[in-house]
Amino acid sequence: MNEHMPKAPPPMEAKELTTEERHAEQLAAWLKDHPPQQVVPPELRKESGEMVEQFRTMVSSFESDYPLAELHAVIDLTPAEAPNHPVREPARKAIIPILTLLKSIENETDISAQNLQDLKSSLKRLSQAVGMINSGKVDHTR
Repeated sequence: MNEHMPKAPPPMEAKELTTEERHAEQLAAWLKDHPPQQVVPPELRKESGEMVEQFRTMVSSFESDYPLAELHAVIDLTPAEAPNHPVREPARKAIIPILTLLKSIENETDISAQNLQDLKSSLKRLSQAVGMINSGKVDHTR
């Protein structure tokens, strides 16, 4: 009598993802958190002068608030100590809006390649002063 009754399907086991599927999920999550930059077509770009002036003002303000020589003097620092460092951490956070503005200038304005390179050099100088932590040392060369 029970011989002709269909068997219930086996319970669904948690499917293990392949490496490719895991990478696809990670990529989707990253793209969700990091939307692509919108680049304005050349014919719709605005004049760069005002934003460049704002950038230069921000750089000057940064240099006044965070003397580069003091930042370069920070040499021994572990990743655990970094968030509490009284000189480096505020400077690291202060660079973020300058970088954001530079990206906007690059993507939204008619700035020339040479002028853009000059602004990037200014930001690199600040970024090198803050440095990157590598093996308990602050690397001021990148």
